[in-house]
Amino acid sequence: MIRRILLTLGAALSVLACAGCGGDAKPHGEAALKGACEGVFDTKMIAESRKSDTFDDLHVADGSRSSASAVKIMLDEDHAAYACLIDDKDSSKTDSGALSIKFIPGLGPLFSLDETQSYSGYKAYKLGNGMQATIESDSASVYFQCESKDRMRPLSVTGTIYSDFYISFEARFRPLFRSSLKVAKILKCENEIKFPDPAKMKYLPLKKN
Repeated sequence: MIRRILLTLGAALSVLACAGCGGDAKPHGEAALKGACEGVFDTKMIAESRKSDTFDDLHVADGSRSSASAVKIMLDEDHAAYACLIDDKDSSKTDSGALSIKFIPGLGPLFSLDETQSYSGYKAYKLGNGMQATIESDSASVYFQCESKDRMRPLSVTGTIYSDFYISFEARFRPLFRSSLKVAKILKCENEIKFPDPAKMKYLPLKKN
């Protein structure tokens, strides 16, 4: 009888001890990126990400984020919001993760409208219809204005993708543009917002020393 009780108790303790064994069952690496952020990451971008030492640790951060939630925060709180946040094992709760897409309302253009050059710190792109883009060492940004009958004046939107690991500028712009189009659709932008193929984009000439 005592032996049976001990066995039962031991089994119960094992169940309790392993209550969190499956707690980190969320997808990592390729599986995580394929299903993350409303499908904005394509196979080429994921293939480039494989070169990162932390690739197998990448996973969707805790919490609920989407284009719709980002738009709600921008409109209701006039505040920056993440549409996508990917963590690795070293990500803290206060940083921007290992890979993220964030949108900010109400900012001015990325660079002067009469700018004619790129610089060593960033490359500048004029996309037409007042839209702009820049690329820096660990990020890419896009700026556009959204006109809607629901608002008295156009809403400026700046989207930025950050990455702790290297991916080409095309691999950054593609998901950023896809995410931006989702945001523009939810905002009901009535003006044409159409982004070019990143592979065909040409930045403004670099400033000569």
